[in-house]
Amino acid sequence: MGVYLILDEQTGLLLFLFLLILLAWKPETLPKIARELGKWYTWARKSMEEFMREINEPVYEARNTMSNAVMDVRNAVIDVRRAVTDPVDPYILRIARALGIETQGKTKQQIINEILRKLSSNENQ
Repeated sequence: MGVYLILDEQTGLLLFLFLLILLAWKPETLPKIARELGKWYTWARKSMEEFMREINEPVYEARNTMSNAVMDVRNAVIDVRRAVTDPVDPYILRIARALGIETQGKTKQQIINEILRKLSSNENQ
């Protein structure tokens, strides 16, 4: 029975570098080297995060703008569908007929606007 180590490229590289460092430097200098490597790693990670934030920020803004525009269009479509498909209140139809307003093929809002116009013109007379 054998023991198999599953190593990817990064793990193998890290092991190689570790062995190289052990051979090249004295054991007393290893803590200092480790600190420097840690500082360099922290700097590289922060730089990468900042770079990615700068790259992604306009993308997120554009995505939010597009999302808001899509929601506005959806709401407008819903409003138009509602205006076209909502049945007109029978009381509004009675008032419109009493005022002599044609209601066929008109939306509820169009009928209400004509009723208001007709009533305001009757008040002015």
